Amino acid sequence: MSADDHMEFVLDEQLLANMKSSDNEGDDEKMEEDYLVPTSPEDYKECTLAGEDADPLQEQAAFSSDFEWLFKDSDLLVGEEQLADIVLRSEGRVLAKARKRGRPSSGSYISSNGYTWSAELNATSQEELPLPVHQACGKGPARTVSNAVESWMLLFDDDMLRQLLRFVNDQIRKRRTRGVSQRPTDLTELRSWLGLNYLCGVFRNAQYNGPLEELWTLELGNAIFRATMTLTRFEFITDCLCTEQGWDEVQRIWQKLLINSRSYYGSSSWVCVDEQPSNLDNMRLVLCCDSKTLFMANAVLLRQKVSHDKDLDQVICDFKTTGRNVTLGPRFTKLQNCQQLLQRQLSSIGMLPITSADCPKNWPENAEGCLYYDNVKIHKQQGSNHLLTCGLSAQVNASSLHALTAQTCAQFHDLAQRYSTVLATRPSQVKQPTFLKFLHHMLNTAALNAWVLLRLSPKGEALIEQRDFQRQLGLFLTQQRLQRRLLRRSTTTLVMKLQICEILGQSSQRLLSEAASDAKQTQGIGVLNLDKAVLPDGVTLSSRYGEKHRRCKPCARSKRETKARSRCQQCLAHRCGNHLISRCYECMGIASSQLPEGNLNEGTTGT
Repeated sequence: MSADDHMEFVLDEQLLANMKSSDNEGDDEKMEEDYLVPTSPEDYKECTLAGEDADPLQEQAAFSSDFEWLFKDSDLLVGEEQLADIVLRSEGRVLAKARKRGRPSSGSYISSNGYTWSAELNATSQEELPLPVHQACGKGPARTVSNAVESWMLLFDDDMLRQLLRFVNDQIRKRRTRGVSQRPTDLTELRSWLGLNYLCGVFRNAQYNGPLEELWTLELGNAIFRATMTLTRFEFITDCLCTEQGWDEVQRIWQKLLINSRSYYGSSSWVCVDEQPSNLDNMRLVLCCDSKTLFMANAVLLRQKVSHDKDLDQVICDFKTTGRNVTLGPRFTKLQNCQQLLQRQLSSIGMLPITSADCPKNWPENAEGCLYYDNVKIHKQQGSNHLLTCGLSAQVNASSLHALTAQTCAQFHDLAQRYSTVLATRPSQVKQPTFLKFLHHMLNTAALNAWVLLRLSPKGEALIEQRDFQRQLGLFLTQQRLQRRLLRRSTTTLVMKLQICEILGQSSQRLLSEAASDAKQTQGIGVLNLDKAVLPDGVTLSSRYGEKHRRCKPCARSKRETKARSRCQQCLAHRCGNHLISRCYECMGIASSQLPEGNLNEGTTGT
């Protein structure tokens, strides 16, 4: 699929329902059936929604008591005295309207769309939803995660990794060159590559960053980058993903990320829908985020010219009939959208520009109070916008609610870019609309959502900072490859093994003991009695074995590419067993007492 084709990366309710686990379905059946309407702010936490208004995705709230909410529910509620005044004013308006016996109101204003806004409350049409009481929490396995990689793997799971792995290897096979750093990859190496991307976001988030290769240098870099993979290999995998192909694959990965985000998280009562900048050309990103935690609960990524009404219906599909409140961004704040949300048992709030066709005309600037149209209420505000509410409970302070929730999606976008994995690419790769840019967007989203899940988990760290979380995530993702390199005796040097032990927090005593034993055995074979050995002046003999495996030059001429540790003791050129000339110990001047224990029974043959 080309970038110009219509792309719609959101899943309907039926697809999500089919992919939910049986455990989640069982938990849904255990929800409470009582429906209580709060009468005061003190009763707020004791209320539950049930029946037709029950949230099909909400579970028994289980979260860490130390989680730092962006605001408390009590911050949104009006005081008891203010609530009493609101009730009295509402009753007074209804009685006053009854006395007028149908006479036309003098406080009516008509909008450009033909809506008639009235200064008097219509009791027959005005509808308020009960105060929402949903608490944000992780669901299913998300309630038991205890570290960064566990929460991240719930969102970016093995199926997504395998899809990405197949695409990377397909791109590698299409390349004609076959160097050492251009071999196909596997899941372990791919995870470590993702981990290094996250670590690049942590270590390269300054205003003025140096070149990417600095992270691999001894002077200014970090040992984990050198220990995990070479810079050449890292950039090769990155280049394979820097392509215009693979839109079908990236869509499937994006859809799976949305499914996991929606399945393992239950939103609070206050969500926000707004459009945010997209790093992909000619694409729009519409987010639905939880205002109390900044968790991205749903999203759509679409072409530029698409109806915003359709976007809104897609991102709130999980919240229908749940009684939640939706804070609408400027592009979505319309009277029609508010009424449609109320039909789905959702209240709404947003800022309506005075230039909007829904805004009442000729409303005096010094006017006070509100205007009403059916179930929609518009509050007079200073400036170029008016506050629009629909179905909002009288116990909620509309101004406080909008002030605390209006910037939710913008805050999510800013946090996702703070330690962005885009910093792991060169400037030439960032400027191109590629598969890689979409992948970075998904990695940033998965990391931020996983950070919220870990802090909500009773077994997680509620106070962990975002930077510490992403640093731990990068370290966890590289662990398996570091362990593999540590156990690989042939290609990993002792210095690198010691660095890996330090990174993993393991003891290096075993490595040092093995190295000392190998050195003692290697040096014992190379001892010569100079009285019997006829050597030219100035010639010294070194150990027969080098520290690394290197190519045998005679084999290289025949394109065999044989590698060996054995070498000439004089010129130090590496030779395999077929090209290394051996001499007996007597000719070499080695006495039996000087032979290592393992060679005492080998007679007089030197190898």
